[in-house]
This record gives sequence, structure tokens and C-alpha cells, in this order.
Amino acid sequence: MANLKSPISVQLLGANVRLGAGTVKEIGQSLQAAGGKKVLIVTDSGVVKAGLLQAVSKSLEDAKIPSEIYDRVEPNPSDKTIMEGAQLFKRSGCNAILGVGGGSPLDASKAIQIMASHPGEIHEYYGPAAAAKMTLPRPYLIAVPTTSGTGSEVSRGAVITDTRTNTKSVMRTGPSSLAVIDPEMTLTMPPSLTAATGMDALCHHIEARVSNQYQPICAALALEGIRLIGKSLRKAVEMGRDLDARLDMAVASMTGALAFQKGLGAVHSLAHQLSTDADIPHGLANSLLLPHVMRFNMPQSREELAAIAQALGEKTDSLSIDEAAERACSAVASLSKEINLPSRLRDVGVKEAQIPTMAEKAMGDWCHPFNPRPCTKDDMAALYKAAY
Repeated sequence: MANLKSPISVQLLGANVRLGAGTVKEIGQSLQAAGGKKVLIVTDSGVVKAGLLQAVSKSLEDAKIPSEIYDRVEPNPSDKTIMEGAQLFKRSGCNAILGVGGGSPLDASKAIQIMASHPGEIHEYYGPAAAAKMTLPRPYLIAVPTTSGTGSEVSRGAVITDTRTNTKSVMRTGPSSLAVIDPEMTLTMPPSLTAATGMDALCHHIEARVSNQYQPICAALALEGIRLIGKSLRKAVEMGRDLDARLDMAVASMTGALAFQKGLGAVHSLAHQLSTDADIPHGLANSLLLPHVMRFNMPQSREELAAIAQALGEKTDSLSIDEAAERACSAVASLSKEINLPSRLRDVGVKEAQIPTMAEKAMGDWCHPFNPRPCTKDDMAALYKAAY
């Protein structure tokens, strides 16, 4: 991506994107143009402590747009957090929202956008069918990612922890009004977070590519994102201030979320339970499970996995389809190891006794029906054990 000499604007699969170094400085102008009078900044304490709001605040000040900061978003944002943020939006007289952070603040900002403009409780808006209820005008929402993994800035949904059941639920919010993707906002991301979020993006692309749904545009995006990650994730981890590597990963984060409109799979169904039951960050949870689910899917996904191996830079010309597919699985496991992520569930505090309950809950998750190989509860348990 080093040939991107100046920022670009693009509309992709319903998402409006402003991409390029320094684009965060344009936020105030964008809000002005959209009629923003006062903005609620939705973020988390880590973003605030890292000083990442400074450039955002400067742009707002230059545009003379006052702001209110809501920085109580936790990893895997809960229904209670969303309702609290929506109440603050109304109470403080805001008419626009600015989400700044990783996937959790950005998902929270999209959910707050809905609950600030629609009546009732958040639980009434869970699931794809509830999107038909989201008909009222919404506040303008700008999403600014500070990590490169979830792609929440362009995705159509928000994943919320339902505290009534300790499970993850999805709101079909639609994408933000505008995604401002500035790789300079990711330059200070520490290596461990760069690694985990990068593997999250890789998982999005791989699960989208092998999904049982037909969507050729998303399938093509998936392979390009895998290529970018194979090229630049190691460099982004090792040399965090390499702007070209950061730009590649920012683009890959976006393309992953666009690609998974084709569907996700069993990795996400399993990983969601690791987050709710064992407090494992989402990207790391995906990384721990991804190679095992890829091997599980091989009988239905040999050709797709072989293409993934090539996109990752593996030499497969002399290999059979089966050998190339296996090479994809081993390449993903090797990449995770090279960027110093743990490889076993036991190493991150998961208890073997948790597996039966998590397997049961994984069967109720919304992602695995798109997996290329159907999963039973026994399959889910076996995959946890393979990763244990």
C-alpha cells in the first residue's frame, strides 16, 4: 500500500470510507458538513490514557464543535454500557457520535446510535429481524479505529454482551455514517495488541473465504486481505512505527469486515464463548482456535484453503490440493507463534471443565451455520480440546 500518496474516499458495500494518513484531522470538518452541533465521543480508558484523543479533540476544537466523552466502554461491551451511553447522549444534548478505539468502542458507538434514537430496551433490537425496527432517524456517526482487527468501522453489526444470559448478541445496526481510517492512529499500538488484532483480521478473511455462502465480491476481498496480512503483520508487530505496514493492516481490517458479509464460521462461535466465559480477548480467542477449525473444515474446503496458502505467500506449486490446504493451516499456526501469541487454551487460563458448557453455548451462536462443515456439539467440544 506504499503507493497511496494521498487520502482517498470510497464507498464499499454500504460503507463510506475516508482512508489515509492524517485523515483524523478532517473529522471536525466532516461533522460540520453533517450538521453536527455537539458530539458524544465513545471510547475506552485505554484510548484516553494513550493520548489518542488529542488529534481528535484538536480537529473538533478547530471546527468549534463541543464534545462530551464517554470512556466507560469495556472489552466486549455490555447491554448496560450501551444504555448508559445512550442516556448520556440524550442528557448532554449531543446530536452526533464519534467512536474512537478498537472493536469494543466502535461496536458500542453503533449500538448507542440506535438506542439514542429508538425507544425500548436494547434486547428488543437483537438479531437480524430486529433491523426492521430501526427506522427512525439516527445521529451522524463517525468511526475512527485505533486498532487493525475487527473492522467494526465498516461492518453492519455490533456485538453486545447480554448480561442476562452472559452470551454475545448481535445488533444489525448497519455501518457507521463515515469511517475515518488513519493508520497514524495505530502507530503506538503495542506489539501484543497488534498481533492479536491482526490475527482477528486474518480470521475474518479466512472464515469469509471458506463460508458456505456465495458472494464473489466478498470472496475476492478475502484473498486480498489475507495477502496484505501475510505481507505486513509481522512487520507491524516488530516495527510498530512502519507506516506502510500499519496502512496495510488498516486496509486488511476493513476488508475483513466487508468480506465477512459472506459469513463467518465455527471459529467465531467458539471464540465468543471464550470471551464471555473465560474473559479471553476476542482476537486472541480467534487466534487460538483458527488452525484447528481450518483443519476440521478441510474435507469441505480443500481448494479454498489451498488458495489461502498461496495468498499467505506459501509455495504450493509442487503440492497436491490436500498438501496445500494443510500448508495453509500450518502457516497460520506458525504466524501466530512468530508474533508471540500463545497457542494453547490452557496457557491463557481456560479450565478444561469449562469446555462442555462452552460447547453447548457455541451451538446456539449465530456464526457456525455459515461454516463449510456442519458442526455438532461434540465437534465443538473436540475443537476446544484440540486447542487445549
